[in-house]
Amino acid sequence: MFRVTSDPERNRLYITLAGHLEGVERLEVTKAIMAEAAKLDPRFDVVTDITALHASDQEGFKDLQRARSALKLKGIGHVIRVVKIPLSRIQMERVSEAAGYQDESVDSVEEADRRLDALKAETKTER
Repeated sequence: MFRVTSDPERNRLYITLAGHLEGVERLEVTKAIMAEAAKLDPRFDVVTDITALHASDQEGFKDLQRARSALKLKGIGHVIRVVKIPLSRIQMERVSEAAGYQDESVDSVEEADRRLDALKAETKTER
Protein backbone atom coordinates (compact mmCIF):
# COMPACT_ATOMS: atom_id res chain seq x y z
CA MET A 1 0.00 0.00 0.00
CA PHE A 2 1.24 3.49 -0.76
CA ARG A 3 0.07 7.07 -0.99
CA VAL A 4 1.94 9.98 -2.56
CA THR A 5 0.73 13.59 -2.36
CA SER A 6 2.27 17.01 -2.74
CA ASP A 7 1.62 20.36 -1.12
CA PRO A 8 2.80 23.02 -3.60
CA GLU A 9 2.11 25.84 -1.13
CA ARG A 10 4.57 24.36 1.36
CA ASN A 11 6.73 22.92 -1.46
CA ARG A 12 6.53 19.53 0.22
CA LEU A 13 6.18 15.94 -0.98
CA TYR A 14 4.47 13.37 1.25
CA ILE A 15 5.14 9.66 0.73
CA THR A 16 3.48 6.92 2.77
CA LEU A 17 4.66 3.33 2.29
CA ALA A 18 3.16 0.36 4.13
CA GLY A 19 3.23 -3.42 4.12
CA HIS A 20 5.36 -5.42 1.71
CA LEU A 21 5.77 -3.53 -1.57
CA GLU A 22 6.30 -5.94 -4.44
CA GLY A 23 7.70 -5.35 -7.97
CA VAL A 24 4.83 -3.74 -9.88
CA GLU A 25 3.67 -1.73 -6.87
CA ARG A 26 7.21 -0.40 -6.30
CA LEU A 27 7.28 0.84 -9.90
CA GLU A 28 3.88 2.50 -9.39
CA VAL A 29 5.22 4.19 -6.27
CA THR A 30 8.20 5.56 -8.20
CA LYS A 31 5.95 6.90 -10.96
CA ALA A 32 3.64 8.54 -8.43
CA ILE A 33 6.58 10.10 -6.59
CA MET A 34 8.00 11.60 -9.77
CA ALA A 35 4.58 12.86 -10.91
CA GLU A 36 3.98 14.64 -7.59
CA ALA A 37 7.56 15.94 -7.39
CA ALA A 38 7.06 17.55 -10.82
CA LYS A 39 4.43 19.81 -9.21
CA LEU A 40 7.00 21.26 -6.81
CA ASP A 41 9.78 23.82 -7.04
CA PRO A 42 13.48 22.91 -6.61
CA ARG A 43 14.59 22.43 -2.99
CA PHE A 44 11.25 20.82 -2.11
CA ASP A 45 11.15 18.95 1.18
CA VAL A 46 10.03 15.35 1.61
CA VAL A 47 8.20 13.60 4.44
CA THR A 48 8.37 9.81 4.09
CA ASP A 49 6.10 7.88 6.46
CA ILE A 50 7.30 4.29 6.68
CA THR A 51 5.82 3.46 10.10
CA ALA A 52 4.05 0.42 8.61
CA LEU A 53 6.59 -0.55 5.94
CA HIS A 54 8.29 -3.90 6.19
CA ALA A 55 11.88 -4.25 5.02
CA SER A 56 12.27 -5.05 1.35
CA ASP A 57 14.34 -7.56 -0.56
CA GLN A 58 17.42 -6.58 -2.58
CA GLU A 59 15.35 -5.70 -5.67
CA GLY A 60 13.12 -3.49 -3.56
CA PHE A 61 16.17 -1.81 -2.09
CA LYS A 62 17.43 -1.04 -5.60
CA ASP A 63 14.03 0.41 -6.62
CA LEU A 64 14.03 2.66 -3.56
CA GLN A 65 17.57 3.78 -4.38
CA ARG A 66 16.55 4.70 -7.93
CA ALA A 67 13.59 6.73 -6.66
CA ARG A 68 15.74 8.57 -4.11
CA SER A 69 18.43 9.27 -6.71
CA ALA A 70 15.81 10.66 -9.10
CA LEU A 71 14.53 12.97 -6.35
CA LYS A 72 18.06 14.17 -5.70
CA LEU A 73 18.39 15.09 -9.38
CA LYS A 74 15.15 17.07 -9.13
CA GLY A 75 16.72 19.23 -6.43
CA ILE A 76 15.43 17.74 -3.20
CA GLY A 77 15.69 19.81 -0.02
CA HIS A 78 15.31 18.35 3.48
CA VAL A 79 14.08 14.82 4.01
CA ILE A 80 12.32 13.72 7.18
CA ARG A 81 11.48 10.07 7.71
CA VAL A 82 8.71 8.85 10.04
CA VAL A 83 9.62 5.33 11.10
CA LYS A 84 8.91 2.80 13.84
CA ILE A 85 10.19 -0.59 12.56
CA PRO A 86 13.95 -0.72 13.31
CA LEU A 87 14.87 -2.85 10.27
CA SER A 88 12.98 -0.46 7.95
CA ARG A 89 14.80 2.48 9.57
CA ILE A 90 18.18 0.86 8.90
CA GLN A 91 17.27 0.02 5.30
CA MET A 92 16.05 3.56 4.57
CA GLU A 93 19.21 5.04 6.12
CA ARG A 94 21.24 2.88 3.70
CA VAL A 95 19.09 4.05 0.78
CA SER A 96 19.63 7.70 1.72
CA GLU A 97 23.37 7.25 2.13
CA ALA A 98 23.61 5.49 -1.23
CA ALA A 99 21.63 8.31 -2.87
CA GLY A 100 24.04 10.84 -1.40
CA TYR A 101 22.03 12.78 1.15
CA GLN A 102 21.17 12.83 4.82
CA ASP A 103 17.73 12.66 6.33
CA GLU A 104 16.31 12.84 9.83
CA SER A 105 13.97 10.47 11.63
CA VAL A 106 10.99 11.51 13.75
CA ASP A 107 8.00 9.76 15.30
CA SER A 108 5.07 11.37 13.45
CA VAL A 109 4.12 13.27 10.29
CA GLU A 110 3.10 16.22 12.48
CA GLU A 111 6.55 16.25 14.05
CA ALA A 112 8.10 16.12 10.57
CA ASP A 113 6.04 19.13 9.48
CA ARG A 114 7.07 21.08 12.59
CA ARG A 115 10.74 20.25 11.98
CA LEU A 116 10.56 21.29 8.32
CA ASP A 117 8.76 24.52 9.25
CA ALA A 118 11.54 25.24 11.77
CA LEU A 119 14.25 24.51 9.19
CA LYS A 120 12.52 26.82 6.72
CA ALA A 121 12.37 29.59 9.35
CA GLU A 122 16.08 29.09 10.11
CA THR A 123 16.95 29.39 6.42
CA LYS A 124 15.00 32.65 6.11
CA THR A 125 16.77 34.05 9.17
CA GLU A 126 20.21 33.16 7.76
CA ARG A 127 19.56 35.10 4.56
